[in-house]
Amino acid sequence: MKNWIVFICVGSMFMVSAIFADDETVLRIGDKAISIGHFEEMARGLRQSGYMHIEVLDHAGKQELLDGVIARELLIMEGARRGYDRELAIAEAIDATRRKETIRKLYEQEAVRPEYVFSERELRSFFVEKNFDTEVYSQHIVCKSEEEAREVIDKLKGGASFASLVHEHSVPNIQQRFGPGGWVGWFKIGDLFENLKAPLSTMDPGSLYPEPVRTHVGFHVFRLKERRPVDFAASREWVESQALLHARAADMERYVGNLRQRYGLDFDFEVFAALRKLDPGLSAWPEMEDRVLLSWRDGQVSARDYMAEVERGGAPHPARADSALLYKTMDNLAGKQIMATEARALGLDRDPQVIAVVDKERSSLMVKRLFEVEVRRRVGAVTEAEARAFYEENIDEFIREDGKVSEFEFLKESILGALREKAKAGAMDEVLAELKEQYDDQIEIWPAALDRSFADGDWGLLPEDTP
Repeated sequence: MKNWIVFICVGSMFMVSAIFADDETVLRIGDKAISIGHFEEMARGLRQSGYMHIEVLDHAGKQELLDGVIARELLIMEGARRGYDRELAIAEAIDATRRKETIRKLYEQEAVRPEYVFSERELRSFFVEKNFDTEVYSQHIVCKSEEEAREVIDKLKGGASFASLVHEHSVPNIQQRFGPGGWVGWFKIGDLFENLKAPLSTMDPGSLYPEPVRTHVGFHVFRLKERRPVDFAASREWVESQALLHARAADMERYVGNLRQRYGLDFDFEVFAALRKLDPGLSAWPEMEDRVLLSWRDGQVSARDYMAEVERGGAPHPARADSALLYKTMDNLAGKQIMATEARALGLDRDPQVIAVVDKERSSLMVKRLFEVEVRRRVGAVTEAEARAFYEENIDEFIREDGKVSEFEFLKESILGALREKAKAGAMDEVLAELKEQYDDQIEIWPAALDRSFADGDWGLLPEDTP
């Protein structure tokens, strides 16, 4: 099956729809009937997973698309038969998607307005108030501790170059994000971490800020290279998009605040204070783990619940976060549960759009799991000897522009990688062939309906493909 590996790795690109323009069945696979309209929608999704080469939707092109749809449906059927969606990790991921989508639907239905319109005056006021009218170009080293940051400042004052200290002192994720020199490029003041806004708005260009500044990523040592005004007219479209984001966020925050009041959210600061004193090396709190940290109508978060969230990586350890961050994290944890409860009460977990997204995620995870299992079972290690044999058999492919042949050692890793991918493709071709035979009596195609698909000849674009 062509393009299968891209098709599988990208995951589900199909959005299920309850109503289609043409409900004539083109394919029945298992107990699922796929109409012409549904097939067309699914086929357009294939554009994103390796089928861009199909430019003409003749019979052969439509058949290739249908083969792709059949292949994926077979993988989903087999994944379901094996019960992969009941495996703990996949089941938890599906539940997380369901919660996320019901909350998103709750926001869209109950919190935000259908349309937001801003006057020119409102946009200009927003532009200035949010500090989007000025941007800065600065250089940063972000340290793990204040002591280390002060040491870096002393070194810089002693004549050390900024770039020479980045690799030794700046935390890895900042280095990866902004590069070895510490330069972070142009940033609007309004987009900076809150604690950096005032210093970078007032310090002289070319100067080093004399004190470390703490943000949630660490302690910043920074130097301002340049500051410049931002032209409103040139940024107007971006400003309007930001105004929309802020307006929606404000409406959502207002809604959640009202929801907290309605559910009677209560916070026990005594338990909070005790939790903050927990030893950083402990992941449990035996003597107080049943104490209730937050409570509301029909729900609560205990100390045990919070520490379980810490173990899952979804919250900071109480001893490693300041009071503000810890309170915000706990409050958000309760807020999400209250919103999920409200969404279920409104029946939003049964909304067709929510169900479609959850089904899409379930299918994608089952296909990915099936892929992992079968590749592990069928594909052995690719040896260096096999890579060398491939290199020697295809030596003409490795001739450079200067007429010399690239050395094997230089190409070894890329050849090994290509051979592994080829082996995976072969393994999945085997799986699909076996599944077609296994489910042969459950596949029925209506060729005439297939020929009537894409009647206007438009391969089309999905909304997300539109420039």
